[in-house]
Amino acid sequence: MRRKWIKRKLLGTKSLRKLLPLDNLSYAALLTLDSGLSHGSGFRLKYNGYNFLVTAKHVLYKGNTLRCETLTLTCQSSRSQEPDPLMLQIDMTEAKVFHSMIDDVAVVLIGTNRKLTDEEMPLKFDTNVNKRPTILEKEKYVEVLNPGNAHVISVDTEATRPLSEIKIANDVYLMGYPMSLRLQNENLFDYSKPLLRKGIIAGTNPTQNTFIIDCSSYYGNSGGPIIEYGEDDYFRVIGLVSRYIPFVTEWINPREQITHKENSNSGYTICVPMNAVYDLIDSHFKQD
Repeated sequence: MRRKWIKRKLLGTKSLRKLLPLDNLSYAALLTLDSGLSHGSGFRLKYNGYNFLVTAKHVLYKGNTLRCETLTLTCQSSRSQEPDPLMLQIDMTEAKVFHSMIDDVAVVLIGTNRKLTDEEMPLKFDTNVNKRPTILEKEKYVEVLNPGNAHVISVDTEATRPLSEIKIANDVYLMGYPMSLRLQNENLFDYSKPLLRKGIIAGTNPTQNTFIIDCSSYYGNSGGPIIEYGEDDYFRVIGLVSRYIPFVTEWINPREQITHKENSNSGYTICVPMNAVYDLIDSHFKQD
């Protein structure tokens, strides 16, 4: 009887967590530079009628020079039973691509979003399977390699949050494609689909316009979205992966005057907040 009473009490409280929505699982996109020269992660963002690819600056640039001539974008379906992805190839020599001079973020204009409905119900209360559906009208430098299916998701601005509003200790999910974990002749996981990690917001650094999460990240995760589970039981994209914080071990041989340093992954990751993304876009695109 006591167990039943405890169960009823728990069900009557807000302590029961919501599950990460299935459509959120398809936010992360795989970026392939020059047919496999390098890889990274990113996500598509709907903002002011435009559709952008968002990623970390260092994924696409070495210094201020583009690292590739072609970029292949692989976007998974929001429905796991429909594994056929949308694949776009972007001619980076012609693309409208911009990067921040102060933050580790870059954006590529993919096209514009044509609305299929004028309904503007708040996303928090929208129970439709397809929320605010749009058709992508791509730029001329974007080629469709594989049409995939009609259930590819772009992050809506309403489902984002700036640095000033995120809460330390809130749960977060890191999504991306850690291709550096791929071993030759080993199929340890499906490398064409994103992997998730779960942690918390460990801290914020407003002076550097960054925040830190206690999730390990690896090469390939850079640019992937970070999703916060808010205190209002709503999931929002709050930023993107920049780099992991290293733990440095130094070995010194005083007799031979030899010093050796080893860097390992501390388990903490530095992330760029969404306000840096919007600042970059607003500096190049006029708002409607």
